Amino acid sequence: MALSDMALASNEKRQQRIMLLRQGFNEERYQSISQAAAYFHYTYQTVAKWAKDGNIPLLDLHGRPVVPVTDANQAQVNLDRRLANINKLSNLFNQRKVVTVAAAAKEFKYSPQTIASWAVQGDIPLLQEDGTTVVAVNDDNLPAWLDDDYLAAIEHH
Repeated sequence: MALSDMALASNEKRQQRIMLLRQGFNEERYQSISQAAAYFHYTYQTVAKWAKDGNIPLLDLHGRPVVPVTDANQAQVNLDRRLANINKLSNLFNQRKVVTVAAAAKEFKYSPQTIASWAVQGDIPLLQEDGTTVVAVNDDNLPAWLDDDYLAAIEHH
């Protein structure tokens, strides 16, 4: 294989990774460079370069987008997929299969921030690391498996 062919193949691989980065951003799998780096198992610096080269406004360590946010580069979220994920999250919570943000993030392979956002949108009282719920427990979102002792423990935090 000639050197120019290897360079072309390398660039093609890089473009594919940038496309995958964009796809995951649009699917709400991650919002930050750190989250994407953990997801892809690449370094922060590599993912930051891909985000800049691909015009993907992932957040840096200071919470600022690495490229200016425009109408053209904002996440193109599939609302049907988001709703399906929120419904699945609600079902899993009501079946007591996932009760924490961390467990849901592991189950869905999405960032904890995305899971927390879905919990707010779906009024799902998932537990956070500090023992509080993402949204307040009320008569509308109270699952059958929650008992008074559990509720008292949540209120105690």
